[in-house]
This record gives sequence, structure tokens and C-alpha cells, in this order.
Amino acid sequence: MVSAMPDGSPTWRLAPPRTPAVSRRGMVATSSPQAALAGLAALERGGNACDAALAAAGMLAVCEPNQCGPGGDLFAIVVQDGRPPVGLNASGRSPADPGGALPQESGPTSVTVPGCVAGWADLAGRFSRLGLQADLEPAILAAESGVVIAPRAASLWRAAHAELDGAAAACFELRDPFTNPQIARALRAAGDGSFYTGAVVEAIASVCWLSADDLAGHRNDWVEPIPFRFGAQTLLELPPNGQGSIAGWALEALADDLEPPAQVEALADAYVRGYAGIGGTAYACAADAEGMAVSLIQSVFYGFGSRLLVPGYGFVLQNRGSGFVVEPGHPNDFAPGKRPFHTIIPAALLDDKGKWSAVLGVTGGQFQPQGHVQLLVNMFGHGMDGQEALDAPRYRLEEDGSVSLEPPLAVLAGEFGARTTRVVDDPANFGNGHVIARRRDGLLVGGSEPRRDGAALGL
Repeated sequence: MVSAMPDGSPTWRLAPPRTPAVSRRGMVATSSPQAALAGLAALERGGNACDAALAAAGMLAVCEPNQCGPGGDLFAIVVQDGRPPVGLNASGRSPADPGGALPQESGPTSVTVPGCVAGWADLAGRFSRLGLQADLEPAILAAESGVVIAPRAASLWRAAHAELDGAAAACFELRDPFTNPQIARALRAAGDGSFYTGAVVEAIASVCWLSADDLAGHRNDWVEPIPFRFGAQTLLELPPNGQGSIAGWALEALADDLEPPAQVEALADAYVRGYAGIGGTAYACAADAEGMAVSLIQSVFYGFGSRLLVPGYGFVLQNRGSGFVVEPGHPNDFAPGKRPFHTIIPAALLDDKGKWSAVLGVTGGQFQPQGHVQLLVNMFGHGMDGQEALDAPRYRLEEDGSVSLEPPLAVLAGEFGARTTRVVDDPANFGNGHVIARRRDGLLVGGSEPRRDGAALGL
């Protein structure tokens, strides 16, 4: 089946399938080719998987500023042979003194403290070999000299850019090449440890309800990932304030029936136990030959987040405050100094020997648990490699209870009980996944989302 996007580019086509990336020395998989190359270069310079993930994350901030950047949040899982898995919650809080205001969808009162840069620093301080300054240098150079934005990323960028005005619209107007020397200043501050003090803090506080004290007082949390059983594999998801448990609960409920209708019902039940929203996110995973792998996800939530540009520093602030509900007694009710419920969820898997077998993520707001379930069922239920699992057509359980199907799954219309089904030929509706799996013999096998521009690259 061959059809087209609004810009005329084909979606489903008759073509040979993509082959997975394979390597023993190291691998990076993410949605931007430049980010994947930056991560691979970190490995070539003697860095480890953490350095590769951080280099990719920095480049994503330049190449996908509508999705992520210094003004957003970050979550990560690090797995290493011989050591317990470690999770990092680098999400920020609402202002300590909101002055009686309530969070809005966008604008000054939608902002929560950006935890991403602190997350980069914490990961680098604990795990990296090269250091954060070195890891961010390729992104800094790219911001100053310019990058060419890949076609699908450019399409999403343009759609989100239509909501910007003023200085933000001018800063993020697509150019070829796209340059952003102001964000280079922010990345340098991230690398030298001055991001949460001095001029950057003053610039952030000047455009939103956060104070300098809110920013200077930010701290991340090292957390223990939650294990969920799926066959011989153990899925690791981070504890709340994220929605990772939804994926774990759904997988544990599948039993012997792995077909899409059973997956949808397991997910529907799991969503009842959780809470979900919508948003825009960037994901990267990396692995090295020394037994370390990193699953890293970062986001400003909606396209260009709050739509507020930090003056002089070339990045937008997230609008995670819009994730709160205003309902007294609700676990996600708005309160001063509180983290909102989050959509972004990195994941990792351990095999029956306790060694890591995969790191993965599927961005797409409320869709993310569904993406985890479909990817893992394809890989460990149907025996696909990571690239095959990502190439496979997907369904989406919508918030109204209906089911959207990519065109090749049209044959399943009517197979979901009383749920309304419809065929949706829009790649942006079905997530953006990347995976690196490790075989028992140590071979790394990677896949990257065919609905986006990215790549899985082996060293």
C-alpha cells in the first residue's frame, strides 16, 4: 500500500525492509542522524555509553528544539553488567510561591523548573568518561556553524512553529542551514556548571513565574527502576511521577494472548490505574562494549513547550505545569513546589540471567506505554529483531476509547469488540521508537524509527 503525507511524501510503500544495525564495539540509536553521529563520535573518542547518550542528547537540543532542550526535563535508566540498574528522575517542580496563580496550557504559568541540564550533569558526574563539556561540544559547534534539519523533523517543526510569535518565532524560523548561536551559550553554561546560577537563571525568571530560588534549589532524584515480568524478560520502568507502570501492568496482564485486541484491553485496564496526557519528546539510547547501556528521554512537552523563549539563550521553557489537574485531593492536583505527572518514560530489559538485554523508548505522549507494549511483544513475543519490531504497523488506543490503525492493520477493523476503529495514515500519530538489543554473545542489534529521520549506528 502506498499513500502520501500532506507534503506529498509517501508513508507506506512497497520496498525492501530496513536491516538492523549490528556492532560489538558500541551503538547509538535516536531520531536525528546528526545526534546519532555525535553519540558515535563520543564512543570513537574513548567515551562510554553515557558519553554517547549525552552527546546525542545535546545534539537533539539543537536539531529538535520543538521537542527537547535545556528548558525541559529528562529521565534515564542506566544498566551495567555486575551492577544494579539505576534510574534518574530529572524532572522539575512548580514554583514554591505561585502567588495564587494556577497553571495554564502555555505561557508564563505553564512552566516548571527545567531539570534536563541537571540531569545531564548528574549522569556525567556519575557515569561518563569524557565529561559533560566534551560531550556537549559537538552540539555547540553545530549550533554555531549550522545544521540541516531532516525532512520529517522539519515537518513537525513547521507545524509547531505556527503557534510561535515574536522573538521565539524569529529564533526558530527554519533556515538551511539552521543556526542558533544563542543556544550554544546555554550549552556552554550547562557544560561548565553555571546554568542554574547567574545570568541564565535571571533570563529564565524574567519570562515566567519561576524565581531564581526555584531554579537554584532544583535537585534530581536517583531512583530504583520498577521491575515487571514479561516472559523470560524483566522490563524496567521508572516509578511515578511517570507513566511507565502502565506499560508494565499491561505486559504482565497479556498472558498467552499477544494479539492487538488483547493488547488494547490490557492497556485500557492499565490506563485506568494511571494517568496520561499528550506531548513532544526526543529519545536516545546508547551502548558500549564494556557492558553499559543508557536509555535517555528528554522533552519540553508540547511542540516548543510553553512557547516562551529564554532571552539571549535560544531555548524554550517546557509547559509541564499544564500536566497538573486542578482537582482537590487528586494525586496530580496542582500545589507549590510539586512535580506534575509525566508522560516521558525510558525503558530497559534484563534477561533471565539478570543482564541487560535491551534499552528502548517510544516517544509520543500518551502513546508511550502502548509503544513499549507493541515493540516488546514484537521482539520477545514474535521473535522480531529491533528494526523489524519498529517497522511493524501499529495501533493506537485513543483517549476516547477508540482504536486507530495504520493502513496495513485495516484488516483488524471490527476486531476490537465495541470499540470504534478507524484507519489513520499519519506516521506522527504512532510514536517514534528506538532500540538497542544485546544478544547473549554480546552482539548489539539496533533499530530506529522508520516513521522519522533517525538512525541506529554501530561503531
